[in-house]
Amino acid sequence: MADWITESELCEWLQITPVTAWRWRKEGMPYIGSRKSIRYNKEEIEKWLKEKTKK
Repeated sequence: MADWITESELCEWLQITPVTAWRWRKEGMPYIGSRKSIRYNKEEIEKWLKEKTKK
C-alpha cells in the first residue's frame, strides 16, 4: 500500500518550504487532490526527485 502524506509532512520530510512544494508541483512533482487536500506518494516523490537530479 502506498504511503500518502500531507504537504506539511512532505515539507518536514524533505526540509522544504510550502512555496518550494508549490513550485515543484508546477514543475511536475506528482500529487493528488487540490487546495487544502493535496496528498503526495512518497515512492513517487522519490522517483521524481531522482529523475529531476539527473538533468
